[in-house]
Parts: sequence; structure tokens; C-alpha cells
Amino acid sequence: MITRNIIRQSLKTLAPALFLLLCCSIGAFAQSPPESQRSRQKDLADVSFHTSPVKVAIDTLGSQLNLNVIFDDAVKDSDTLTIMLKDVTIEQAIKIVLVAKRLQARIIEEKKIIVFPDHEANRQKYGQYELWPAKSDANK
Repeated sequence: MITRNIIRQSLKTLAPALFLLLCCSIGAFAQSPPESQRSRQKDLADVSFHTSPVKVAIDTLGSQLNLNVIFDDAVKDSDTLTIMLKDVTIEQAIKIVLVAKRLQARIIEEKKIIVFPDHEANRQKYGQYELWPAKSDANK
């Protein structure tokens, strides 16, 4: 009889404690970002260029992606860029610079792109090459 009372009393005390412990562990699990998001956060960077030549900025960012960047002769050495980006991937940073400077990039070989001013004549000139980043990469 005493044993039954002890078991009942223990269950009355233990059950709420276990429930509370379960709730806390679920809350902690829900707060931790998923693995894919954690790895993506590692890929994010702050990018800043202050009155830097556009060629240097794109080449620097491209080298971080192991890209060999070639520039069309029409991309001027004197063209500069001042930009501050927070929490972007390197690919996003390059895309932003290209748009800001009205440039376009095409893949001419694996890990090799050509950057040129974005206008109709150049789009036709480099039309045989695939856009960089490739459309399949943009959806990732």
C-alpha cells in the first residue's frame, strides 16, 4: 500500500517536470536555424568598395568564386565604384555591381566569364555565350 502511494506521488511530481522539460527542448529546437540556413549564413558577407575601379571590384569578387574574369575593351579603367553591401553572397554582390554599372557577364568557359557594357550590340556580340550566373544557379 505504501509503495502504491509513493509511486502515485512520484508520478504527480515527475509528470509535470517531464512535460516542462519536453516543452523547453521543443522551444530550443524551434529556435535553432536549420542546417541549410546555418551554412548559408556562413556564406554571407559584408562587401564594401570606396572609389575602387570597377574592374578591380569585379575581379576581386570573382576570384573569391574561383572565376577568371575577362573584361571587354569597352569597360573603362577609369570607371569607379562606391558601394556598401551587408549580408550578401559574393555572387549577389557581383550581380549588384553589374546592374549598378550597367554591365553584363557571360560564361565563355568553365570558371571564366567576360564582362561587358550591357547594350544591344554587345548582347549580340556575346550572344553565343550563356548568361552568368546561369539561370539554373539563380534559382538556388
